Amino acid sequence: MKARVAAIVLAGCALLGGEPAWAQAAASAQPVSIGTGDVTVYPAAYFDQFLPNNAQEMIQKLPGFTFSQGDNVRGFAGAAGNVLIDGVRPSSKSVGLDQLLQRIAAKSVLRIELIRGGAPGIDMQGLPVIANVVRVPGGEAATTLQALFKFYPDGRVAGVGRIEQSWRRGPLSIEGQLQVRSEMNNDNGDGGLVRLGPAVNESGRFKSDVWSKFYTANTTIEYRLPNNDLAHLTLGAERYDLRRGEIGYPVIASTGQSFFERTQIKQRNDKGEISGDYTHAFSPVLSGQLIALKTLKRDIQRSAIDGRNTAQAAFEKGDTSEAIGRAVLTATFSPKLRFEVGGEGALNSLDATSFLRVGGASVAVPSANVRVEETRGEAFATLNLRPANHWAVELGARYEASKIAQTGGANQSRNLSFFKPRLILSYDPSGSSQVRLRVQRNVGQLNFKDFAASSSLDAGTVNAGNPNLVPERAWIFEAAVEKRFWGAGSLILTAQHQDVQDVADLIPVRGFDAPGNIGGGTRQELKASLTLPLEKLGVRGGTLRLNTAWRWSRVVDPVTGISRRISGQRPFEGDFYIGKQLPKLKSTISMDGFLGYTETFYRIGEIRRNLEQPLLKIYWDWAPLPGFTVRVQAENFTAKDRKRNRTLFNGPRSANLATLREERYAEMPAFVMIRLRQAF
Repeated sequence: MKARVAAIVLAGCALLGGEPAWAQAAASAQPVSIGTGDVTVYPAAYFDQFLPNNAQEMIQKLPGFTFSQGDNVRGFAGAAGNVLIDGVRPSSKSVGLDQLLQRIAAKSVLRIELIRGGAPGIDMQGLPVIANVVRVPGGEAATTLQALFKFYPDGRVAGVGRIEQSWRRGPLSIEGQLQVRSEMNNDNGDGGLVRLGPAVNESGRFKSDVWSKFYTANTTIEYRLPNNDLAHLTLGAERYDLRRGEIGYPVIASTGQSFFERTQIKQRNDKGEISGDYTHAFSPVLSGQLIALKTLKRDIQRSAIDGRNTAQAAFEKGDTSEAIGRAVLTATFSPKLRFEVGGEGALNSLDATSFLRVGGASVAVPSANVRVEETRGEAFATLNLRPANHWAVELGARYEASKIAQTGGANQSRNLSFFKPRLILSYDPSGSSQVRLRVQRNVGQLNFKDFAASSSLDAGTVNAGNPNLVPERAWIFEAAVEKRFWGAGSLILTAQHQDVQDVADLIPVRGFDAPGNIGGGTRQELKASLTLPLEKLGVRGGTLRLNTAWRWSRVVDPVTGISRRISGQRPFEGDFYIGKQLPKLKSTISMDGFLGYTETFYRIGEIRRNLEQPLLKIYWDWAPLPGFTVRVQAENFTAKDRKRNRTLFNGPRSANLATLREERYAEMPAFVMIRLRQAF
């Protein structure tokens, strides 16, 4: 993997041939640190070199920052992303943070603030680093039209059409987005399969064809009242359709006899949400906020297998509902002292229905049809203070209590409660470096779908539902060191250790694999993030960014009793970007990529390993006219492949009687993309 990273970076290098302090920062294209360096301001002019169209593209080029949408969990507090807009966290959950940022035209952005350890009036969401997009006061109407086309070698053409609109006049602003996307997925391609065992020797061709369509519409209305109170209303709806077809043609080596094996999957996900918030300042010190939202989801999946083996068919449907109410009081006594207290209540439900048929006969699977209801409440308090120069402290605590009731496969209810403290300590000795420490108790969230049965016919597996799951808990200990240099350069090293209780993995339930808890374990992670301006290395207008993460874990396998890595953990992941400005051509040329991963899953009678090779792309951005940009992109020019290796056992893995080893892979074709954008 190290050799692969080095080769990619070398290939990229070959490609490059009297005013307030914050106002002063905005007047320059160079980033400026405020105070002790806890806030670094990047004025909009800094991002001009990257030819951005919207705030999302600006965030992606922010030095020393990795964008996060937040976690897909129930509740509001735990789903926080790491970007604020005008110092406020958006109240919507189903409208993705990336979509909200795409609606903000680049010309509407005044600056982006990178905040480490906290800043006056800023809710850090319990995160050590966040970004704050500050829009131009008053603003103006802005419209962006985008048309994107992907041309595949088999003659098919994918397309994306998107329109973003923002309108601001006086106290009222309206933003919205419409998008239609139809494209090939990254696990498409032609390849092969091999199966070997004591009584098996066969190989043949394999083909995967996966196509998805995505439709989304959302809008946010913002109104500032005469007393400076602020109200938001967000509406969002989306539909996601996926069609997956896989077919293999194994040939038996000893006889030459050939077969076909075909899997077809159709998936539809619908989601709609209405959310709103209201912020009121009771005094210069005290303010309050109310948040309410309602989300409805429906997920449907139909799958079938035919050909060589006995025909199978499966159906799954899940209807999910979430309603949240949240109230927060914030007291900002001074730039050095801020206190927040509040509460949140939620009602959640899932109605899940499924069936499995083999050869036309129904198969009884535990918890095939269930209803799950949750009533949850949470109280929280956070204290941000600066006890001395160069020091910042955040103390936080949350107490959560919930009742989960289930009917269907099991008729039972449980009461759960957890205390979740947090301490974040930041020390900035010089204004160009910072040390951050974090200690936190994290409580995972039960996935309601794990209570219900599910089938993955393409993988040849069936999971039973498990009504006895408990949340995974972990004490997290994290240390980070950041050094900023050469204006926009930065290097961040982060080390994390977790002591985990009730690790979430797979356990046997009535003869099936099922989500379950397998005891205590540990996780470790080491991350490095580098942003390197190449000016001082002789490449004018060049930038290199590299993010890497190495991970380790340990848990006792419930089948073999031997220590192993926790299922699904990826030992290494990374991404990079390298680009160069070409001012005379009004353009930039860039290359970026995802560096691939390996992940392993341990079932009762199977070990499965997925391997994803790097996905690379090279592109040229050109701005021939004001507001108009063109991107020409060659994607996946190394023709990466995706592999799935399976080792199947006769009985549980503890018997060590491997009966079959299978390798299946598909090589995704290279393709060309053209994107046109016009901003008005």
